[in-house]
Amino acid sequence: MNRKKSGVVVSVVLFFVLACSTGAMAQTSAPIKIGFMGNLSAAFSLSAKGAAQMAVDEMNSAGGIAGRPLELIVEDTKGEIPKAVELYKKLVMTDKVSAVVIGEKVEMAVAGMEIGAELFREFPHIMFSTIGSGDVIWHHVRDNYEKYKFGFQTYYSVSTNYLNIWGPLNAQVFKELAGAKKVALVYEDMEWTKPLRKGLKDVSPPLKEVYAQNGLKVVYETTLSTDQKMFTSVFEEIAAMEADVIDATVGYIDEGALIKQWEQSSARDLPLYIWGGLAGMPPAWKVTEGKCLGVLVGSSMIRVPITEKTIPFMDNLMGKYKVGPIFGSHTTYDTLYGFKKAAENAGGVGNIEALIKSLENVEEVAVLGTIGWDAKLHYNLPYPKYVTPIVQWQKEGDQGAMKVIFPAEYANAKYMPPAELRK
Repeated sequence: MNRKKSGVVVSVVLFFVLACSTGAMAQTSAPIKIGFMGNLSAAFSLSAKGAAQMAVDEMNSAGGIAGRPLELIVEDTKGEIPKAVELYKKLVMTDKVSAVVIGEKVEMAVAGMEIGAELFREFPHIMFSTIGSGDVIWHHVRDNYEKYKFGFQTYYSVSTNYLNIWGPLNAQVFKELAGAKKVALVYEDMEWTKPLRKGLKDVSPPLKEVYAQNGLKVVYETTLSTDQKMFTSVFEEIAAMEADVIDATVGYIDEGALIKQWEQSSARDLPLYIWGGLAGMPPAWKVTEGKCLGVLVGSSMIRVPITEKTIPFMDNLMGKYKVGPIFGSHTTYDTLYGFKKAAENAGGVGNIEALIKSLENVEEVAVLGTIGWDAKLHYNLPYPKYVTPIVQWQKEGDQGAMKVIFPAEYANAKYMPPAELRK
């Protein structure tokens, strides 16, 4: 080969080497895109969106994921399933996100999971549901792993864990703290309460039987429509049945009206335990005009350091992102940090199978304990890994404050009967 031809060959080789290396550098330095979907007219989705942005900003300040920055793409579902499906397709097919976070009730996540399964082979990605405790998502993973293995659920507990874990814990709280022997059960008519009302075949009996197995007699049981506004007759019936405690498995009904009518009823001296929703949020005191005094509720919105992340998370979310840390915000924030650690353990996001396996084995310090997912069922690790304290509304000066009464290691107050708190 003469010198001239040799120079041409070298030039061509160098061109391809440079082109390939430039492409590889662009690929490895390109942002990892995260999609967020939620109903941005709803407080829980807005709070989750703020938490997602805070996690992304913090990660980018610390160098991103494996040296790559993150980019958050936010979409508003307006609470409409058809719109959510179209936005999911857009995020995965057009924006080419590595993960879709659905910060909305579980029905939206189920719809996203179905379209995601259709797209997964051509557009590999991860789906996270961070609001909603229904069992449908993990049932999909259990029943058809290969089709739905990209789906993961992060909430305080799924409905199954409410039965298997929180049912016995609630019974312990009712008996040991409130001295209860008889309980009245009040449910709201929603997807997440169905397993509690009816049980799950081969998994758990209904909550009524769980309580019976743990030494509590259920003397009253009813289911309320989410549109219901009048509850006085329910409380009068409960009082007539001589219950010792009221277990309100609700989160979406008008809790302001529920609490006010409880406080004015013959059942006002019975402890009222609410599973979530408004009662576990700081505005409840103002909304109920202080009538929530004595109410028990599962709440993550308390300034108790479950981990070193808890209080900084709450302060930064309110201070920098101007949203309150209501349900869905903690789980969204913790999800993204779990994703970051899993991606780094997997060597990045390029190998979806490695990323899924990494997510199935990851554990990371979280705002509410430890974040991670069940290796076979893909719901997040339940209590005692991930903690939802039970609080009671008590007086603090002229105002009310949520005080942790359970678990004992995080408690900053003792349970007090409602009648005693009103003195």
